[in-house]
Amino acid sequence: MQLKHIKLSGFKSFVDPTKISFSTNMVGVVGPNGCGKSNVIDAVRWVLGELSAKNLRGESMVDVIFNGSEKRKPSGQCSIELLFDNSSAKIGGEYTSFNEVSIKRVMTRDAQSDYFINNTKCRRKDVQDIFLGTGLGPSSYAIIEQGMVSKLVSAKPDELRTHIEEAAGVSKYRERRRETESRIKRTKENLSRVKDIRDEIGRLIRRLENQAKAADKYNQLKKDKTKLELDKAILFSMEAKNNRDKLQKKLDAHNRDLKIKNAESETVQSQIDQFRTENESLLSEYELAQKNFYAVGAEIAKREANLQNINKSESETKYSLQKAKDNYEKAKETEKNFDELSPSEKAMHILDSIILTIDKFNINNESIREKAMELKKLLTEILNIASAQSKTLTDEYLSRQNDLEEQIEEAEKLKSSIQDEMKDFVSKSSDAESILIALRQKQSKFNDELRDLENKKSIADLDSKSISEKITNIRLELKTYEINLDNSNKKIKEAGIDVDTVNFSDYEDTTLDEIEDNLTDIETKIIRLGAINLAAPEEIADESKRKEELDEQYNDLTEALDKLNGAIKKIDNETKTIFKDSFDAVNLKLKEMFPKLFGGGVAELTLTDDDPLHAGVVLMARPPGKKNSSISQLSGGEKALTALALVFAIFDLNPAPFCLLDEVDAPLDDLNTLRFINMVEEMSKTIQFIYITHNKVSMERSDYLMGVTMQEAGVSRMVSVDVNQALKLAES
Repeated sequence: MQLKHIKLSGFKSFVDPTKISFSTNMVGVVGPNGCGKSNVIDAVRWVLGELSAKNLRGESMVDVIFNGSEKRKPSGQCSIELLFDNSSAKIGGEYTSFNEVSIKRVMTRDAQSDYFINNTKCRRKDVQDIFLGTGLGPSSYAIIEQGMVSKLVSAKPDELRTHIEEAAGVSKYRERRRETESRIKRTKENLSRVKDIRDEIGRLIRRLENQAKAADKYNQLKKDKTKLELDKAILFSMEAKNNRDKLQKKLDAHNRDLKIKNAESETVQSQIDQFRTENESLLSEYELAQKNFYAVGAEIAKREANLQNINKSESETKYSLQKAKDNYEKAKETEKNFDELSPSEKAMHILDSIILTIDKFNINNESIREKAMELKKLLTEILNIASAQSKTLTDEYLSRQNDLEEQIEEAEKLKSSIQDEMKDFVSKSSDAESILIALRQKQSKFNDELRDLENKKSIADLDSKSISEKITNIRLELKTYEINLDNSNKKIKEAGIDVDTVNFSDYEDTTLDEIEDNLTDIETKIIRLGAINLAAPEEIADESKRKEELDEQYNDLTEALDKLNGAIKKIDNETKTIFKDSFDAVNLKLKEMFPKLFGGGVAELTLTDDDPLHAGVVLMARPPGKKNSSISQLSGGEKALTALALVFAIFDLNPAPFCLLDEVDAPLDDLNTLRFINMVEEMSKTIQFIYITHNKVSMERSDYLMGVTMQEAGVSRMVSVDVNQALKLAES
């Protein structure tokens, strides 16, 4: 079986879909530090079912998904597919007939993983099961990563034993033993459960026997109860029939009374309808009279408003006239006293005196005399203007007085006309009011008569309602008796008795109270019996049969447990034999390979216990020229060669499909590297080696070189070279 290729997509630094083919048995993977070479090893470990993020150099499992770079977005999922050449049919079981077997794992950002075998979804366990005994697995000796060399040689005895068991194929037996132990556990649980159930069924059968006795008593009481219930039904039938007949007579009488009351109500209703028809005519007449009354009242109100307006206007006119008189009298009084009171007149006298004085004393000042004469002239003009204004005022007053007196006279005439109209309207209002009073009296009398009729109608309706309620109650009661009668007759028929053939006279001396007392007594006895299982006899038979089946199951399980314990012993013996033989073979091969790698020295494996089944494995190594035997005292290169010697010894016992080595030659010098690569080349005839290296010697000896580059930050790419083909081209 050989690994043909790996397909990566979105896994760590391999963001783009990448196919890595392995066409030879010595494939070297090279590249600078940090370019993603170890991610190829992690991919193989991950697809084989690794669950520890720490073992994959991450903090969480989703760290295996490409987390993005400066130029790329994070991937939503990652997938790894391994394709194996199975032409040798090393992968057995249902996949023996397949020349190629594909193992695939896909994981999304929510940490949900799916496994596929030949593109068929499966479980993680299914993937691990097909590689049992082949040396492959997430933590197998076929995958040696950086740092695992020192861990391998420094492993605890139990951990070192696991690698040898895997090479020996003991893991299959371990799995068989685990499954057998699980079956033993389940068998013991089933055995205990069957025993508990069997014991419980025994107790149940005893309870059912007691229940069967109680069921017999219950059945007898039930028969007695049925007989009494039949008697009760017959008596109920008798009473129901009698009461039904009585109620039917009452119902007939009430129906007759109801017809009479309904006829009375209809008669009164007819009278009410006639009165209401008459009332409609009376209402129309009343509305017309009321309309006329309101119209006359509106006219009277209108005339009164006009009269008030005229009185107001007349008052205002009289006030204006009186005011004009007052103003005129005031003006006359002013004119009358003008010569006496006017300062201008006084000025005129003074001026005349001045002029006389000037003439008397022959004052020759013409200027003064001229000024006095001018002033006198001016005062004379003022007096003339004042006199003219007084006359104008008088004329205006007389004209205004005449206008106002005419307005007052016209107002008096209009008042007289309106007062005459109001007398006429008051008369009409009085007539309309008399008509309204008469109509109101007539309507009041009509309403009294209507109320009397409505009262009669209400009484008749109440009587009808009361009778209807009585009829309804009787019908309900009658229905109850009908139902009781039907139920009673049904029970009688169910008892196989014809109702018509029952001789009710046989029950004349029997009362319902006596029957009820007897029924109560029987029901009390039934209650005292408690819960009754009427199916107890049938259940006893069923449970007895079930107990027999459980007895058989118990015997079968006991026999199966003995066989499983025997199988455990057989597996342990086979495991012990196989492990001891494999241990001896690996130890012998280790003693042979260690000197080849070291150029001498001694190495061997020892058991920590005499029991090969549980003993751990201890590794002892003594390089040439050294006396120490403790692994911890070896140098890094010595530890690496010792680990490789052990791995190669295990591979010789059970070669895995391939061996992955991650820079295991890093601590080796050129001489030891040459020894290491010679052994790899020798073993590559039967085993496929894929190794990551920086060593030129290892690179030169590779048949096929794969270069891992990271031209784009955070993104790995593959470049492959067929060394043999390249050499042929170079030679040519």
